[in-house]
Amino acid sequence: MEEISIIETVHIKIENPIVICGLPDIGLVGVIAVSHIIKSLNMEEVAYIDSELFPPIVVFHKGTPTYPLRIYQKENILAIFSEIALTPESIFPLAKSIVNWSKEKKTSLLISLGGVGVPNRLDIEVPKVYGASNMDYIRDNMKKLDIPIMEEGFLAGPYALIAKYSLQEKIPNLVLLAESYPNYPDPGAAASVISALNKLISLNIDVKSLMDKSEEIRLSARELMRKTAENLKRMGKSQEYELPLMYV
Repeated sequence: MEEISIIETVHIKIENPIVICGLPDIGLVGVIAVSHIIKSLNMEEVAYIDSELFPPIVVFHKGTPTYPLRIYQKENILAIFSEIALTPESIFPLAKSIVNWSKEKKTSLLISLGGVGVPNRLDIEVPKVYGASNMDYIRDNMKKLDIPIMEEGFLAGPYALIAKYSLQEKIPNLVLLAESYPNYPDPGAAASVISALNKLISLNIDVKSLMDKSEEIRLSARELMRKTAENLKRMGKSQEYELPLMYV
């Protein structure tokens, strides 16, 4: 088996799709957000991602075993979603495979949804969302929509690699990060990041139902958050709280 395999179970015939990634990260913001998007749009499972680098786990849904990393489709939207924590050993080939696969699909925009840990999250009613992109026109659009640009900083983990490989392959990439609890599942941050995405690509996803299930989500996602937090420490996530030397 190759290090990472993306297996399409349904032929994906689509032109210039938008690909949205929800991988385990700070506050599980991307995982929670993309899960809600998949359910809200009634997206169809069209592919899975497999590797011997992943933990030996299958997921059961309604009594049927399935792969923990899956890809869903609705019209021109593709969503990549993981139900398992990613090991540091897997993120390099996984990010590379996602970017290469997106390039094959002639992706018009590759979006990473995540969180940025803030110590005062408990005092924040509506988390802010910050964006970064390798394309001027995307940054200009964010400014028009009053989405703050992440002007300076570090990004670590799978989304950092997706951003780097997208830069190399000249794929339009957008990173949206909501203020989040560092080590607790944060549906509120996920709702904020979806609201920002609604403005950028006109998804019109309702977040009220997500907020109504906040406590249920926090409880069900605790174990995934614990394992993710352990792995994030090994990925250098603490450096995200520092400023780059050139900024000083």
